[in-house]
Amino acid sequence: MEPLNDEIGQLYAGALIAIARVDGEIGPEESGHLRELVGRRTNVAIDYETSFFHKVRPEELAAAAKTASVSGRELGKALAADAVALAIVDGDLNGKEAQEIIRYLRALGTTGADVVAVTRELDEWLGELHG
Repeated sequence: MEPLNDEIGQLYAGALIAIARVDGEIGPEESGHLRELVGRRTNVAIDYETSFFHKVRPEELAAAAKTASVSGRELGKALAADAVALAIVDGDLNGKEAQEIIRYLRALGTTGADVVAVTRELDEWLGELHG
């Protein structure tokens, strides 16, 4: 996948932050890993203040991807891989995190086969992802 432009990059980072916050605060280790993951996809600096006041919704990320002609499915595959990597930094992927990841993937049109191509950590929740 090509590097994400600044607008999509901020929304992508915001989606990862929203997923990470599902189970509470983002710790120092998670924060460092988040910066690393976002840095691989885009050149944006993560705006934690904005993300505190504005939670990126799945539909918002999907609409921005469509407007920017970014493949929702490809973005979803990247998000699945990165969100799982971020979630397991603090131990394991829990049900709340998985449910939030699936919400984003569903909005992006990502299929179960797309997810399996990048991670097996979501296997038990894939029944909720159609396609």
